[in-house]
Amino acid sequence: MQAFLYFNLATPATYRQPLLEQVKAALPQVAILDMDTKSGELVQRYALQLLRDAAQAVVVIKADESITDLSALMPLLEELFLEKPERLVLLQGAQARLQRMLSARQNLKYKVVAEEEVVPEAQEFFQSN
Repeated sequence: MQAFLYFNLATPATYRQPLLEQVKAALPQVAILDMDTKSGELVQRYALQLLRDAAQAVVVIKADESITDLSALMPLLEELFLEKPERLVLLQGAQARLQRMLSARQNLKYKVVAEEEVVPEAQEFFQSN
């Protein structure tokens, strides 16, 4: 199974997510889950289970410098920090603290990308691994 997790820390949640619609169109075989800072514990547990069960996973974290509280993201980050090669983290936006945390993990593949780069990066990752 392939999974795509989208965690939006930057903006208030909206029902319609154009990026997720693009991912669904480009990668119909991939399980997709989106979360934000208001996602409940059940959704967070589901995200962790999806990440653990997936043979390959792309995790997109949308954040910016205005975000100071990363507590909603910590369970997901802890799982990502485990050494599993079939994971890619795409950081959409600049968030210095999060970038330092990700770059400190030598075993973690991550890139800082613009929104229009997310789908091509995910496609390349799923096809090459």
